[in-house]
Amino acid sequence: MSALDRDGAGHGNIVPSAAGAQTGGEPIPPLEWEARVELAIAYRLLDWLGLTDLIHTHISAQVPGRPEQYLLLPYGHLFGEARASQMVKVDPDGGILSDPSGLGISRGGFCIHSALHMARPDAVCVMHAHSEATIAVANYRRGLLPISQHALRFYGRIAYLDYCGGFDTAEKRARLPQALGAGHTLMLRNHGPLIVGRSVREAFSLIYYLERACRMQVASLSQCSDADRELVFVEEAECAAMAQAFQGGESVIDREWNALVRMLQQTSPGFDS
Repeated sequence: MSALDRDGAGHGNIVPSAAGAQTGGEPIPPLEWEARVELAIAYRLLDWLGLTDLIHTHISAQVPGRPEQYLLLPYGHLFGEARASQMVKVDPDGGILSDPSGLGISRGGFCIHSALHMARPDAVCVMHAHSEATIAVANYRRGLLPISQHALRFYGRIAYLDYCGGFDTAEKRARLPQALGAGHTLMLRNHGPLIVGRSVREAFSLIYYLERACRMQVASLSQCSDADRELVFVEEAECAAMAQAFQGGESVIDREWNALVRMLQQTSPGFDS
């Protein structure tokens, strides 16, 4: 347990019941239903944060116990209308396994996610965004600077990949896991971030704090003309210490997630239908 994770261990998670859940007339196993609900929650939370680009970014999640099956939102649904029962199930090539909506998926979008799912066994969830702040930092040659505590979560665990257009060849897709390495955040220059999480809620936590760190950096750089002279940087030893302290904060992530689910139950019901 991390130094930042001592408060909160032992608290249960909010997981709506899977009783009677079906898609296409077939019953959904309880663990898959839980994954569908968490995925729908994540889509709605990104909508709440404004981290959407109409229908053109994606979150994908592995089906529990099915390492080569993945769930994602139908291509044509907004994030704010995500529902567990409507998730499309696909194979690693984007082939449809089940699709209650009939809308299918963006194969061009999913191929980016699939490259990371297949290369990283711990990539239970992959998130991709096109927010102004994250793209601005991705375009900055020095990337994310250690100038806020939020940024230190990513110290030594963030990678960058130069723009190469669409990932329409195997060679291009192979660059994604190669660039990411063992980290959890890959900034696609001129495009946006890719986040790899060991769970949906962990991926959401990472993208939330990345967005906050990037906004802080954009705001900080906007008030100076010489970053090295005018900004206060965290010392390298402190960066490394805090980055380590932030690792393994599962119970804190659970607390944050459960609080957000309670909010959605009041403000955006229906995600678990």
